[in-house]
Amino acid sequence: MIYRNGFTLIEVLFVLSVLSLLILISAPIHFSVLDKKTEESFLYTLEMDLLYMQTMSYNSRTNYRMTFPDQKHYVIKKNHSIIQEREVPEGWEIDPRILPTISFNKDGTIREPGTFAIQTSANKYSVVCPLGKGRCYFAKQ
Repeated sequence: MIYRNGFTLIEVLFVLSVLSLLILISAPIHFSVLDKKTEESFLYTLEMDLLYMQTMSYNSRTNYRMTFPDQKHYVIKKNHSIIQEREVPEGWEIDPRILPTISFNKDGTIREPGTFAIQTSANKYSVVCPLGKGRCYFAKQ
């Protein structure tokens, strides 16, 4: 008796077409998830940098400040030396509006309250730094 094991050409083509459709559908989902995670990571880092500056300024005679030399990066300075310089992801922009420099006094209070904007590839955020000891917060527009 002769046994014929294996798949026919039509069965193989059907499986390959289903597999290629699944890959075609999942690629845009993968890129949107990657963009979202990049956005979350950058905003979290920026929030932690602001909190770091506020904490280090609290009961300190050292002046910490964040500046925006251009729309593609921001710099954290201690007195006049650069501590950290961070790049903004490709295609994003920071608009300092009325808050070109962020600094805190020795009580942890912001010196000049205001807002600045962050334009991502998909969303726009306003970063609000209110008067008082409160933290800066992000408002999605």
